Amino acid sequence: MADDSGNNASREREAEALSLLDRLFDRYESEDAAAQDTALTAAQSLCHAVWGGYTAGFEALAHKIETDSPGTVESALRSLRLREEATDPGCLIRAARHRREKLEKREADRAAVIARYGDEATARTATSSEARLIAAGRSLADPGDEDDPQAPLSGWNLPWHEPPESLRTLVATALPPPSNIVAARDECLQWEQRKRDLDLIGTGPGPAGLPTACAARHWLVERMWRCDLSATGPADLIARLEYWVERGGDDGSGYRTLLDDLTSLAGAMLRSSEGGSHARILRLKAENPDWSLARIGQELGISRQAVHKHLKRG
Repeated sequence: MADDSGNNASREREAEALSLLDRLFDRYESEDAAAQDTALTAAQSLCHAVWGGYTAGFEALAHKIETDSPGTVESALRSLRLREEATDPGCLIRAARHRREKLEKREADRAAVIARYGDEATARTATSSEARLIAAGRSLADPGDEDDPQAPLSGWNLPWHEPPESLRTLVATALPPPSNIVAARDECLQWEQRKRDLDLIGTGPGPAGLPTACAARHWLVERMWRCDLSATGPADLIARLEYWVERGGDDGSGYRTLLDDLTSLAGAMLRSSEGGSHARILRLKAENPDWSLARIGQELGISRQAVHKHLKRG
C-alpha cells in the first residue's frame, strides 16, 4: 500500500510538472521577449529537476500529448514541435522572433512605400504606363473579363511562361519599346520595383503581382535586356553583363549573347570613319545635348575628364 501511495504521488507530481511545462511552452510564442526568456529558463529548471534534462522533459510532454489525443492533427503537430524544441533548446523562440522581425520589417517597408507615393490610394492607383497597358490589353481579354486587369490575356497570365505573339505585339505597341539595352534594363527594374510595391501594400494572402499586360511588358523588356537587343556601345555592354552576372543561367547562352555583342561592337569600331574619339564625342553631344559628360564617357568607355578636354577643343 505504501508503494502504491508513493507511486500515485509520484505520478501526480509528474502530471503537475507536465501541465506546468505545457503552459511554459505556450509562452514561447509570446510577443514579449522577456516573457519568452523567462519561460525558457523556467522550463529548463523544471526539466532538469523532474526528468534530469531538457530533452527528456519535452519528450515526456510530447508522449503525453500523443497518448491523450491519439491520431489527431493537433496533437501530431504539437508533439512534433515539442520534439523539435527538445533537440534544439530555444529554437522555437528564435523562430518566433524571426517571424516577428520579418513582420515588423514588412510593416516598415509598407509604410515607406505609401509615404513615397503620398498615400495608400495613390500607391494602389495604376500609373500612367500601367493604365495604357491595361487599356490596350482589354482587347485580348475573354468576354466578361475586360475590366479585370489580372485576367488572362490571349490565354496567358503566368509570368514564367512566354507570352503569345499577339500579347507581345500589343505591349510593344502600347508603349514605345526601349531603344537600347540600358533603357531596357532600367524599365525592367522599374517594373520589378512596382511589383514589390504592390506586394507590400496588398491585402491578400499572397503576392499581388502586376496586372497581366504589365507582367507581359516586364517579360518583354527583360528579354530585351537579356538578349534581344544588340549592344551599341560600352554602356549597353555593361548593362548586358549586369544581367548575366546577376541573374543569368548556367546553360552557356549568356556567353553566346556576349560574344555576339562584342563581335558587333568590334565591327562597328572597324567600320567607323568618324575620326576617332574626338569626332564621336562631338557627335554624341550634338545628338544628345542633355547628356552629361559622365554619360558620354560611359558610352565611349573613357573618363569624364577626357570628354571635357575634347569638348573644350570644340
